[in-house]
Amino acid sequence: MHIVTGDVIPWIVPSLLNYCPPETSETSRLAEIDPDLLQTLVQTDFVFLEETCTLIESFALDVEDFRLELARATYHSEKNEPVRCLHALVQFIQDGSYPPLWTNPKFDESDRKAWEKKFGICKGGLIKAFVEVFGEEKNEDVLWESGDQSQPGGNLVATMVEWIKDYASRPKVDGSSAIIRDDMTICASLSLGNLARKGVYHSVPVTGWGTDFSVSECGRSFAIFTLFPRSSTSL
Repeated sequence: MHIVTGDVIPWIVPSLLNYCPPETSETSRLAEIDPDLLQTLVQTDFVFLEETCTLIESFALDVEDFRLELARATYHSEKNEPVRCLHALVQFIQDGSYPPLWTNPKFDESDRKAWEKKFGICKGGLIKAFVEVFGEEKNEDVLWESGDQSQPGGNLVATMVEWIKDYASRPKVDGSSAIIRDDMTICASLSLGNLARKGVYHSVPVTGWGTDFSVSECGRSFAIFTLFPRSSTSL
């Protein structure tokens, strides 16, 4: 357990961004030169992704120190600017997708299907981890940023709100939302629900969003946020 420190997390979390835009090419010279090596490299990359997601999920569920570190850890971007590791999780949950190289005909259809299924499991595990970090009471002061009144709660909270607002604004087709990311909506609802448990956060105005968010129901597996447009409101 001693390896779970703020020094380790910035090394494993940014690897998630390898599966986010800008995407790599669908082709590789190795496909013709050494297809077996290409298969090995792609498989190794994916195994590392699986191990990373499994580590983050398992420690976030079971180890308080990990939840505290993950909420506070930062890594340096390509521009050498500090970025919160939680932002990398958010980007992967929102934009992470199958690498175009997986569609290369050198790979069997069965392999692609297996990778795609496991990829979904990885993303689901990170959603669990993200929600757990937001559910840690000792993280409330760092997850809710009250300095910017135009963006109450800070960037992470604003992103969660946008996910829910996007869900609510999607056109309905046959009683369900078209092209809806239920995973993002559930992640945002549960995460904001965890933060909203304390009364201090209920009273923070969110007029910058132009929407009133209230927890109307909290089940065992998800929270439902109801949207009420108003000129001024509080969370």
